Amino acid sequence: MVQIDKLRKLLKNTPINAFIGWTIILLLTLLGIGNFIYGRFMWTILIAFVIGIIITPAIRMHKLSVMPSWYFIFLAILPIVGSSTAWYFFSTSIPFYVSIATIALLMAAEINWFTSVKMTYRFAILLVIATTLAISGLWHLIEWLLDIYFGTSYLPGGFSPDAINDTVMYQFIYATIAGVAAGALFGWYFRSAKNGDLVEVPTHISVETDDYVTHRPPAPIRRLLGISDKTQVLAARMMQGGLVLLLLFGIFRKDLSTTVNATTGLMLTFVPHVITRKYHIKQDTGLVLWLTLAIFLHTIGTFEFYDYIDHWDHITHALSASVVAAAGYTLIRAIDIYVDEIYIPPRVLFIFILIFVFAMGVVWEIIEFLSDELTSTLGFDAILAQHGIGDTMLDLMFDLFGAMLAATWGTAYLSNISYKLAAKFDEMGSLKNTK
Repeated sequence: MVQIDKLRKLLKNTPINAFIGWTIILLLTLLGIGNFIYGRFMWTILIAFVIGIIITPAIRMHKLSVMPSWYFIFLAILPIVGSSTAWYFFSTSIPFYVSIATIALLMAAEINWFTSVKMTYRFAILLVIATTLAISGLWHLIEWLLDIYFGTSYLPGGFSPDAINDTVMYQFIYATIAGVAAGALFGWYFRSAKNGDLVEVPTHISVETDDYVTHRPPAPIRRLLGISDKTQVLAARMMQGGLVLLLLFGIFRKDLSTTVNATTGLMLTFVPHVITRKYHIKQDTGLVLWLTLAIFLHTIGTFEFYDYIDHWDHITHALSASVVAAAGYTLIRAIDIYVDEIYIPPRVLFIFILIFVFAMGVVWEIIEFLSDELTSTLGFDAILAQHGIGDTMLDLMFDLFGAMLAATWGTAYLSNISYKLAAKFDEMGSLKNTK
């Protein structure tokens, strides 16, 4: 059964939609010229980029009548037009992030149509949500770096680092709300819009190649240190024992932060064992040690290490981000293998992993912020503490560094697990169909 590319519902080939679309393009062009004259170069570049996204289908398909539906064009440009003209229509930045999500959806659809990358509309929506969060994090990270090293004032000046951090956290929350809301709206549109009169889009045949390494090379940890499997298992068990001692210590001292972090960390270290027992996907001992080490270092960090050892927090963020990147790589690659309608080449997957991990980094910073606010309101010590805008931005930088490490060698080292997971998906699907 041939699956309908529901992303094609974004396109219209009608005179009315084309007229509205090209009228908006003309207005955007004039607005871009005006911004350029007045020295608003960032807005000029952004407007030019949005124009390029909107007209790409018409250019690639050599049909000026083919344009994205004017609904999506309107969602994409309204906050940008308001901000670039200093006519602020909204009290929060949520509409701006809805615009970012819409642009990301159009980009995902065009990548699906005009490159070898293939994705379903559900996968595209998940990518859009992650992209919205990642762009929010990257945008504020760049602003912070420019303020620090070039003396600009993109982030609010005249406030304490904690106050600036609070402002950025609210922006992250707005991005999360907008991304999820936009994802729900897009999902409703794809499900409810009729399949009739779909625009024909040239298809690019994707053939699985040997770009991915399907054999498992020696584990980097064993190759680097010469540690045997038995020793790695012992090291992981010793760290689990250390977490148990921290848990008992936290209970004895009535230390909520240590108790919660030790309990959560200890539970997470047993995830590979649960996966092996329930799904019969055996985990490499090096990966188990890697996960346990990341959790152990983070948990003992809450026991005053974060306060007294420089950069401990950033090291654990990099290590944790590499674990998240590995999990993201394994899952996305398994979906790529299992679902025929999805194909993600290695170089593109590298970018997807960075987006995914950076988005998770933003979510983690939100969790830390809300945790601080909640415990402060209830009169408890912070379970997950933030220490100003500098600490938050450095956390995101190390998140990105850890993600790059895992995404770089994940192709070779994690593909074996991805194939096992895809086989499990196939097995579960077969069992479901026989019932």
